[in-house]
Amino acid sequence: MTKLRRLPTIILAAALLLPTAGTYAQDEADADASVAPEAIAAEDARIDELRALVPETLAGLPLRENLQVATGEQLVQQMSDSERALFDGMLEANGATLADYAAANVFLPVSDTTAVLVQPHRVQGIDAAGTIDTWVELLSLNAAEPEVSKTVISGRDVTVFSDAARPESPFLHLFAAGDIVWMMVAEDAALIEEAVAVLAADGDEAAADG
Repeated sequence: MTKLRRLPTIILAAALLLPTAGTYAQDEADADASVAPEAIAAEDARIDELRALVPETLAGLPLRENLQVATGEQLVQQMSDSERALFDGMLEANGATLADYAAANVFLPVSDTTAVLVQPHRVQGIDAAGTIDTWVELLSLNAAEPEVSKTVISGRDVTVFSDAARPESPFLHLFAAGDIVWMMVAEDAALIEEAVAVLAADGDEAAADG
């Protein structure tokens, strides 16, 4: 069977109770065994609000129906000590706590060899743009040779993260909108452009309404 491309190690992917980057490269025959159960969160306003901020679809891709969500308290249980130290420092620097944090994950295979990954990470009430560097530090903990560049896509500042030790992997794009840091992996440049335009505009609008 054709194998999916290995995706970059995304911080909190395991915490969202999804397969880690390594499992994406398994044969399709092993796919059922590698997919962990959907994250189950208690009734929580953070979850409801975050779910509402994710569009139903993006360029025809069904986002919300494939959404997995988790609270901050669930997520940190899967962090390493070094990840937790960085993450706690970011929260403290912004006057936030775990009670303000929630994240979600959408993983969509779009062909036999490629997939789209979308993750919103929301810490309520903070300026997400000021946390991008910390997220990059967190990602770098799990990369052998982290590489970071800055670009502008759809009029928005975007940070591009990759691991030079894994040149076959697609790039991870990070951009902020309101109090959400969006992370996205996709090989289709047009899809990245549309995602940045749509998700950033939605996030800005939600922040203005809040």
